[in-house]
This record gives sequence, C-alpha cells and structure tokens, in this order.
Amino acid sequence: MQAGDVKLGKVFANDHQSVIPIFQRPYVWDQEDNWEPLWMDVRTAAEEVEAETEPQSGTGQSKPRTYFLGAVVVQERYRPPRRLGSSHIIDGQQRMTTLQILFAAARAVAHDIAADSVVGRFTSLLENRAETVHEAFPDDRYKVWPLPQDRAAFLWAVRRSDDDGTAPAPDHRLVRARVWFEQEIGDWAKAAPNPAQRLDDLFYTLQERMQLVEIVLDAGDDPQVIFEALNHRGVRLDAADLVKNLLFQTVESQGEHQHSEELLMNAWLPLDADPWRGQVTTGRIRRALIDLLLAYWLTVQKRQDVLVEHLFADFKKWLPESGRQASDVIRDIRHYAETYQRVRGLPLTDPTGRLLDRMQTMTTTPWPVLLYLHATDDVPNGQRAIAARAIDSFLMRRAVCLMTTKDYNRLFVQVLADAQQSNPTRAGYAVVRSLWNQTADARLWPDDRAFLAALIANDLYRRSYRARLKALLVGLENHLRTPKTEHAPVLSSADPRLNIEHVLPQKWETHWPLNDGDSEESLKKRHEAVHQLGNLTLTTTKLNPSLSNREWPHKKDSLGAHSLLRLTTSSVLSAPEGLRDKWSNERWAECWDEDRIQLRTLWLARIALQAWPKPKGDTD
Repeated sequence: MQAGDVKLGKVFANDHQSVIPIFQRPYVWDQEDNWEPLWMDVRTAAEEVEAETEPQSGTGQSKPRTYFLGAVVVQERYRPPRRLGSSHIIDGQQRMTTLQILFAAARAVAHDIAADSVVGRFTSLLENRAETVHEAFPDDRYKVWPLPQDRAAFLWAVRRSDDDGTAPAPDHRLVRARVWFEQEIGDWAKAAPNPAQRLDDLFYTLQERMQLVEIVLDAGDDPQVIFEALNHRGVRLDAADLVKNLLFQTVESQGEHQHSEELLMNAWLPLDADPWRGQVTTGRIRRALIDLLLAYWLTVQKRQDVLVEHLFADFKKWLPESGRQASDVIRDIRHYAETYQRVRGLPLTDPTGRLLDRMQTMTTTPWPVLLYLHATDDVPNGQRAIAARAIDSFLMRRAVCLMTTKDYNRLFVQVLADAQQSNPTRAGYAVVRSLWNQTADARLWPDDRAFLAALIANDLYRRSYRARLKALLVGLENHLRTPKTEHAPVLSSADPRLNIEHVLPQKWETHWPLNDGDSEESLKKRHEAVHQLGNLTLTTTKLNPSLSNREWPHKKDSLGAHSLLRLTTSSVLSAPEGLRDKWSNERWAECWDEDRIQLRTLWLARIALQAWPKPKGDTD
C-alpha cells in the first residue's frame, strides 16, 4: 500500500480510467449535504486565485493555501490487450463522480460563453486522449466509469457541449447534480467582468489548489479490509453496504465475474432504493429497512438471533462457513425481500396480516419465522395461517397477562428451527407444537384460566400498555363482525383515529355521582368498575372529546348517533347476545352501572377466548 497527498490535477492527468466496482453503492450525494459544501470550498479557493492575479493584490502569502477534498482508495486492475489502464475506486467514488460532474458543468458554461480554450482544458479532466483509446472500446475515453444503474444518467451529465440530448431520468441525483452545478457555476462566472478568465482561474484552482489523499493498494492487498476500515469503523455505512461489498467481491473471487453485472441489475439493484433504504423504527432505534431484512434473513440461515448491530460481523463469518456461492446468496436475499413486501401487503382479513398489525404494538421477533414460512414454496397457505393464528394467540395472551417479552428473540429462533426441521407441509403445526411445549415462565403460553383472570381483572386499563390494550379492543371489534354486519374495512390496531373510551368516566364524580348514603362498598365497587374491560370501548378522536366526563344520557345519544362499531352497538347500547332473555335492549340502555360493566366484562372475555384460542393439547 502507498499513500500520499496528491493534487487533483494529477489524479486525472494520465490517460487512465477509474472504474467504480460493482459492489459499491450507487450515487447518493445530494445538494445540501454534499454539492453545496464542495462548491463553496472550490469557489472560495478560485476567488483566492483570482485575487492573486490582480495587480498589487497584497495577499502577502508566501505559500498559497490548498484545500483538502478527502481521501480516495484505488487498486490497479488487470489490463487486457487493447484496453486502457484502469483502477478500481475502492473508496471515494461519490467524491470522484461528483468532481466529474463539476468539471462537465464548468465545461458547458465555458462553451456557452465561447471560451474554447477553457473547454479544452476541462475536457482534459473528463476524457482520455482519443489516440490512446482503441476503437473497439470507445467507453475507455471516460476518466471515470460508473455503476450500471448510474451509467445513463452519468453519461448524460458528462456529455460533450455539442450534445443536446434529453436527460434519461430527470430525477436521478446525477442529472440533478449536473443541472445544479451548471447553474451555480454559470451565475458565478457571469458575475465577473471577464467570465472566461474566471473559468480559467477555476480550472487552475481545481488542478493545483485542490488536494486528495490517494491510497494505492498493491495487487495483493485485500480491498475489503480497507473498505471496512474506512467505512465500518469510520464514516459508517449501512450494514447492507458492507454486506453487498463482501458479496460482490466474493462473486469475483469465486470465478463468476461474468455474472456480476446481471446480479447487480436484476437481483440487488432494488435493494439500493426505496423502500429498502428508508428508515424504520424498531423500539427506540431507527434503522435502514434493508438492514432489518438482512438480519431476519441471516437469522433464518443461521438459526441464531442476529442483531442489526452485529449484522456485518455475523455475515462475514457465516459466508465462508456456509460454503454457498455468493451469487446464490444474492438471489436468495432478493427472494426474501420480495417475500417481505408480499407479506407486508397482506390484508387484515388474512391471519398473517392481522398478526403483523398487532405485532406493531408488541414485538417484531416473529418476523424470521413468518418470512421462512412464506418464502418456502412447499409450505401451504393453510399451514401459514395456522402458524399466524398460534403466534397471534401466544402474543396477545401474554400481553394481556403482562408477561415479559425479554426472551422472545431466542424463543422465536427455537420456533423457527422447529418449523425448518419439520415437513414443510406441516410447518404450521410445528409452530403450534413448539409454542405449546414451552414451559419456562418467560415462554409460557397462558391457558384459558390465566387469560380469563387477566381479562376480568378490575385494573385491566391501568396496568396495560395502551397500544396493546387498543390492539385487544380492535381485535374484539373485528371478531364481533359477522356476515350479517354491514360491510366495512377491517380495523387496524395502528389506526390513529381510534381512541380508548371509558363509558363510565375515569372522573365520574361530577356527572355520575353515587347516591347520598351509599356505602363504602358501593364506592369501592364503582372504583373497581371504571377500569374493567367491560367499561371500555373505542371511539374516534373527533367523538372522544365530546363524550369526556358527560352524563350517561348524553353519552348514549352521542354513541347512538355516531358509533358504528359492534363493540359499542352490540354490548353498550344494547344487551349482549346471550343476555337478552333477561335484559331487553331498552332496559339494558336505561343506565350504565357496575352490574352492566361486570356482565359486559364477562361477555367480552368470552369473545377474547374465541378470538385468541389456545389448543387444548400437544396435537395437530
């Protein structure tokens, strides 16, 4: 390895091509964070050069100032016959690409003002001399050669001044960079008394006053080690960038170079764009969605819990131990990415869709199990549904019973392993059996007795996490709907328009006072009733404030006028089914008191036992 300071002009002086290797990220720099700071440095340096050329400038500088543009790491490539010498850009490709766009924009401005000599000078930074480029390989003329997915936009951005072709993708960052730099440089140059001279000073500045640290790797140096040192331990990339780097370098080392571009364009490319590069929140931490997917995928491969924080280290160790071809790994990751999107798109009428909706309020740890089941073609849809219902029941029962979630990561790795070791046509039963057989307190699937006791507890509202309690109520509402119910969308636990409402208000003393002379026992009964399941329903965020602590007649009228939820209409405004032989709807709705709350609690608890059942024994 050799390292040293080098002027920018020297980097692009020789007839040589710098190639961005297939494993690198596509172009991601933007205006605010990258183009503007770069241009401000270049512009400041150019104006200092301009001041030095003025008579009696009086700068007094014995040594002109140079500007540091960062580091670039390159490694020489094998040179086939008739090809121009070339190097891989191991690190610094964003900077090198942006500088090419800046040069091309300056050349275009020089062309507009007919500064032909300046056009030629900027061309020397963009293109290799024609006599050094073999006619069989015309693309060797470019000083920098981009990734396939950036190529069309790059070639438009560095096109020659007489090329007035239309941009292939106006929203591509490289296209936008060219437009932005050309506007900025044009405005700056034309503000000077002599625009051509100012552009000539800009060329001199870029050539002589801008400096890089260039690290040149020997043929035997491992570029992956350098890439990790500069990025994983320094300016951090997403773990997915490091995984991609390793995979495509392994494709090369495994002798499948001819497939690299096809793998990039047809398998990996969508993973470098939205939604995969978007940030998602898990717990309190924001991560790239692609990193989460890779952690889930690697968990499936290793049958061990993989944390995003350790993703690359775990992947780097696993890949050589697995003995798999990197090309097959890339295709499999793409298959799981498509599976993830398909599963995320399942409707709430599907058992897996309902489970994912409630997982937002509880835990994401079952994801590897669900991905394996849905990515494995031999697993029937019926078995996937059986597994989803079992996991849903397991999570909801434990949430209502206030049981810990701390061991869920290891538990669902065990469930995953049991499913993988089973016959795929019975994988859903394997999931049920795995959950049913857990005996540790941190993994126990609550039985009906434990679940019922938690549901009818007096303090259910106060001791429950609000999001999980809302998921319970939403689940009850969806379960109460029958073919006789008016058609309406299935409710989501994450719907922000729904709030939990106490029918008997938490602050009941003003509008719901006890009668004078009622006993302490009556007061105790009232306090216990307020936070029972039977006193809770769902209302919209707009209706909720108008109900507040108001008296029962007002609440009854408002709910009757606006609520369409079965949770309210079938058990608050009318007697629950099964009680109508003793309570007429009119009598039930005359008032709202502790007795009705207790009866509704028991009725809803029975519905919950039906909505989230647990098998009675360890059988299919």
